[in-house]
Amino acid sequence: MNSRQRYKAFISYSHRDRKVAEWLHRALETYRAPRALASAGGGLRPIFRDRDELSASADLNQVIRDALDLSDALIVLCSSASSASRWVDQEVAHFLTGRGLERIVCVITPDTPSTTALADILPPALRAALPEGVEPLAVDLRPDADGRRLARLKIAARLLGVSLDRLVQRDARRRLQVMAAFTSLAMVVTLGMGAMTVVTLKSRQIAREQRDETEALVAYMLGDLREQLEPVGRLDVLDGVSARVLAYYGKARSDRLDDKALAQRAKAQTLLGTIREQRADLAGAQDAFGQAAATTHALVARDPRNGERIFDEAQNVFWLAYMKWRRGDFVGAEQGLKRYDALAQQLVKLDPNRAEWRVEVAYARSNLGTLQFEQGRPADALAAFRGASSVFEAELARTPKDKTRIKDAANNHAWIADSLLRLGRTREAFVERERASNLLARAAADDPSDKRLAAKDVATQLALARLEVDLGHMAQARARSEANLRRLHTLAALDPTNARWREYLVVGQLDAVEIACWSDRLAEARTAHADAAAGLARLNAGEKDKVWRADLEGRLAKQGVILAQRNGDEGGARKLALALLQALKASKPDETAELEGFARLAAGQPSEAVAVLTPKLGSMSPGSRDVLARAYLATGRRNQAENIVLELKKEGYAHPAMLAFWRDSPAGRNSTSEGN
Repeated sequence: MNSRQRYKAFISYSHRDRKVAEWLHRALETYRAPRALASAGGGLRPIFRDRDELSASADLNQVIRDALDLSDALIVLCSSASSASRWVDQEVAHFLTGRGLERIVCVITPDTPSTTALADILPPALRAALPEGVEPLAVDLRPDADGRRLARLKIAARLLGVSLDRLVQRDARRRLQVMAAFTSLAMVVTLGMGAMTVVTLKSRQIAREQRDETEALVAYMLGDLREQLEPVGRLDVLDGVSARVLAYYGKARSDRLDDKALAQRAKAQTLLGTIREQRADLAGAQDAFGQAAATTHALVARDPRNGERIFDEAQNVFWLAYMKWRRGDFVGAEQGLKRYDALAQQLVKLDPNRAEWRVEVAYARSNLGTLQFEQGRPADALAAFRGASSVFEAELARTPKDKTRIKDAANNHAWIADSLLRLGRTREAFVERERASNLLARAAADDPSDKRLAAKDVATQLALARLEVDLGHMAQARARSEANLRRLHTLAALDPTNARWREYLVVGQLDAVEIACWSDRLAEARTAHADAAAGLARLNAGEKDKVWRADLEGRLAKQGVILAQRNGDEGGARKLALALLQALKASKPDETAELEGFARLAAGQPSEAVAVLTPKLGSMSPGSRDVLARAYLATGRRNQAENIVLELKKEGYAHPAMLAFWRDSPAGRNSTSEGN
């Protein structure tokens, strides 16, 4: 062996994994690195694989040692066979004598059972070198994990020292170019189809190649590419890829597409719908989901016992229901969610051992619970969320590192917290919200590159800060709010087109207004209020068919009233309250009753506030219960007011607004003096 030859990497594997090693060797050496890296000697050739490199060597041990010493990285194929191989173990041990753990890339073989943990298939030398409780990052070739295409990009990124996002985007562009080249070539050949039979045969061959390439692109787009671009917030790249695929399918007649092609087209339409929804294009999203649903419904009718087709149908039924939900059609949304639930139950009957189908039932229950919550039925919602929780927690126990399962469990805890809060149980709500926060914080810390997970973590942290305000823990709430607002500004700057992240930012700005206001920092609160108004205006500028929302526009208007009151401007507060009442006329009363009750009381109409809020007493937030208590007091119903306040305090509610009124105002102080 030429002792001066350096290797980009050394592949260490058991002979039982020979086929995987051969594929990996070929995949890496044929990978075309970005031009700037390749020209600087940053390609992926050569890769050392002992079965190829040792054929002319008489000294096996020396050749291996030399190759390891001359390799920039060590790729270990991890399997039950390699973990028991003394040769693999010795290769790892020798490599570690001169290199650090960061130069080792672990690759889980595709036939490794999904239940097998990485720690169980590491070579002993590598396991011993790891700090206690630490597991190395691994590329996972299993079909339900990274798969081969994404695995190749992940390993290439590690070996080249570049970001995975850069290679993923480049790979997507290259595959689109290949598809375009096939399309152009097919068109040229088609022009000369009448010339000779051989051209016709060639055209058919090209058409088949084009179809195969397009199908591969769709699979890539829906799998590896989506998994990599969504976490880093690159909706623009996903949008472009899906549009190109749909443009290709748009040139073909539906009656000439087989079931597989129709299913892939529907998946591309579903993906396009989710992208449009995240970009706040609700009409465009509904159109994409509607087209996808029409196709999946027809496919299920053709093959009613095909679980994969039913699953695809269920996804589109959900998304269409969600679009109705977003646009304020709650009756239509509930009908759609009930159909979604029926499809989920049908999936479990077909195969109760499929984890993703078991979870689909939990999703159905959770979504119904969410709708019930928004309809003012927190007790029903709590029961639905508790039912979903048993499934989510069981699945999380099976796969504790699975980010999807973590997010499912955390989201369900958050909804349980919101339901408890609507039932007036503030302390219990905080406990559930903290459970959600802990789950997401740990997962986000484990994978800082996942921006979607970071955004969910931030949103949950902000909700926890709001509950800290409700419990009277103002210092903790302020610190948590400020830290997560900084994170939100970073996320929003990463992808300005992501409407959901921009909405999180507006919510965080609104939180900052209240925290400053009730921390007696009124000048700071006014500045924060102006910032929130500007942020909300920017958010609305990108949304079509905008619906006025009580939790955004309504909350901003409410804060304006409170700031005027705290500044001693009662006349200004009344004017703002009357303006809020005018804005509420265009909204559905059931959805805005709490906000209307507040505005009625602030406008000097306590009797009207009582009339609006009393029917909602069993499903109102603690803050609105406090408003009702004040309205009762203003109309001479002292006992009813006292009962509400004492119950709120019993459940831990200690918002500064409530404490200030019932402690400082003469009416409030006299009313609750005995209870305190």
